[in-house]
Amino acid sequence: MPTLSDLLQQVEAARQEAIELTQALVRIPSVNTGRHNEPPWPPTGRPADGESYPVPIVNYDATGSVPTGDELPAAELLRERFAAEGIDAAVYQSGENRGNVVARMGTQGARPKLLLMSHLDVVPVEDRSQWTHDPFGAEIAEGRLWGRGSADMKCIAAAQAMAMIVCKRAGLPLKGEVVYASCADEESGGAYGFGWMTQHYPEILRADYAVNEGGGAPIRTPDGLIYPINTGEKGRLEARIYITGRGYHASQPWRADNAIYKAEEVIRRIRTYQPEISTDIDLFRHLDTLAGVTEEVTNENIDRIIADIASTNENLASFLRAASRMTWVASMINAGVKSNSVAEKCQITCDVRTLPHQSPAYVQQELEKLLGDLSGVQVEVIETSVSNASPFDHPFTDHVMAATRTAIGRDDVQFTPGITVGFTDSRFVRPLGNIAFGFMPGHPDSDPSKSGAHNINESIDLETINTMARFIVTLIWETVAQQD
Repeated sequence: MPTLSDLLQQVEAARQEAIELTQALVRIPSVNTGRHNEPPWPPTGRPADGESYPVPIVNYDATGSVPTGDELPAAELLRERFAAEGIDAAVYQSGENRGNVVARMGTQGARPKLLLMSHLDVVPVEDRSQWTHDPFGAEIAEGRLWGRGSADMKCIAAAQAMAMIVCKRAGLPLKGEVVYASCADEESGGAYGFGWMTQHYPEILRADYAVNEGGGAPIRTPDGLIYPINTGEKGRLEARIYITGRGYHASQPWRADNAIYKAEEVIRRIRTYQPEISTDIDLFRHLDTLAGVTEEVTNENIDRIIADIASTNENLASFLRAASRMTWVASMINAGVKSNSVAEKCQITCDVRTLPHQSPAYVQQELEKLLGDLSGVQVEVIETSVSNASPFDHPFTDHVMAATRTAIGRDDVQFTPGITVGFTDSRFVRPLGNIAFGFMPGHPDSDPSKSGAHNINESIDLETINTMARFIVTLIWETVAQQD
């Protein structure tokens, strides 16, 4: 039987394989523009106090324009890679060219069960000319792998796959089961990915533990290294603001009521909106560890504390700002049908990220208070991701901490609870009973600000790919391996 030291040596030997697998995935342009009608989740709204969220019901044949994503080639590549190593793997198609790949090791149905989660789709590249490296070239330079999806999150899909392959090659006996699931459509809400899988194959994804993207960036402080373990995530909604004016020939614009001009006031109010501040999340009880804050953190002083932190750690300050309030931002605008006609209608779409206690009704109410006195303005709020969380005070936390210390080779590490300020697919599996953490640790010397997820010049440092593979191998050892 291999020892943990044996397994980690094999991870080091497979370092280049993990990099090359990440490159192969990045070179597949599985771009998800999100042009399809996303079924609401959950279908019956938020649960009552004390009740759990229902398993998402997803109608993947929803009407609308043809969806994108093209994840099937990436799913097939991974299936073939697993098959070559003798690991049971299959691809589940949720729609045309939409692929979800699942690989399994151990005895099916055996417990404990560990679920390794990732997604295969990436956001679009808006302007290639702004990229230093080909966004789908997967070039390596400056100790980093460059390309769309390199950080979000094909590096994790590759690292998790290599960890399973290493365990298989070593003949590691398992007392439970490891399930690898890399799915489609996360960037557009998950209707063709984990949402579809939890509806059709919940038994595959139901596990004791799950790890996914969403956290693990190292925070370096004067008192040492800290890794927040993100146990939950904010909710995500779209606010669609419809503005109606009156059209007229553009040669006499004064005879019109220009919807674009009316939108100016709407945008100004959105931009200057002051959201409710809340420090109720457990994260804010740990700012002494995260940032050396000695005073009690309250709703009244958090902005001053964040300003102080920003002087030395801008990334942490920005994260705390997002974690302490609802955010909304105008992200799309559409108006007019012809350049010589004054626009009759304008639509502004806002991305909204809510705290756990803020419902769609609350967002609707806030928007109506903000815009209700404006004529010809209507608001529609659509919930695409419900906020949920797993407990930090759980034995799985101990396993994650131990695996991280081993993976980075350091004991002088502290951990705190955190929250993912974006949304992830973890929200789909928590209702199945999984303890799911958004946590994949970066290398201690990595700079998370360089990853550029969703931005130009997205990249991942090569040492982090190796660190994540070491972490997953150790986590398998900690939770599922048969140890004499």
